[in-house]
Amino acid sequence: MKAQTGMFYAVGVGPGNPAWMTREACDVLGFCPVIAAPKNAAGEISALDVARGAVDLRRKSILPLRFTAARAKSVRNAEYVRAAGSIARVLDAGLSVAMVNLGDVSIYAAAYYVLDELRRQGYATQMIPGVTSFSAVAATLGASLTDMDSPLHIYPGEAKNLDTALELSGTKVLVRSGKTIGEIAAALSCRGLAKEASMVTDCGMPSQKVFSEMTDLPENVGVFSTVIVPEPHRAARKK
Repeated sequence: MKAQTGMFYAVGVGPGNPAWMTREACDVLGFCPVIAAPKNAAGEISALDVARGAVDLRRKSILPLRFTAARAKSVRNAEYVRAAGSIARVLDAGLSVAMVNLGDVSIYAAAYYVLDELRRQGYATQMIPGVTSFSAVAATLGASLTDMDSPLHIYPGEAKNLDTALELSGTKVLVRSGKTIGEIAAALSCRGLAKEASMVTDCGMPSQKVFSEMTDLPENVGVFSTVIVPEPHRAARKK
């Protein structure tokens, strides 16, 4: 472990509603002097916007980290290494850094991949959990994701094995489905599941939209879209 450096915190801020942030997340953001935040290709810093709704960050130094959400793993890995390098310079100055991340930091989270790189380099790190997007979506729909004897399967929306996923027993959750929503809707329709599945986009944000069925969808539903496909017997109860 490196000596006399700051601590790196990967902080889950939940899916979009600042009220869903944990007390621990707020405390960490409150005492860290530097806040790192993912910035997408469009210049949006969604996780930071959520955090600002719960914590006064006006006196913090903000470190934007650019991520392109590239499909190529080599490109994504290079972005994580570059982000870790920017944060390491701050940590070497003895300052602690909190990197905000939508949802939870253990589920498809850029903050975790950056943390993993910093940890390999010998820096002190800590994960601060947050409300997951699919848990918030389930609450918004007023539905349980499981019952006592059924499994839960979580897949990225761009999963190459979508057909295999939909054949599994139990509830299927497809997160960050916006870019492939047409493909997902078509696959659900082929299996007669389009009317059983539900989707929430931008859960907890002012732009939130709820689709109780996966039919007649708009062309652009937003990247932060989560599709829930219940097990057939649970869908029957839903009716």
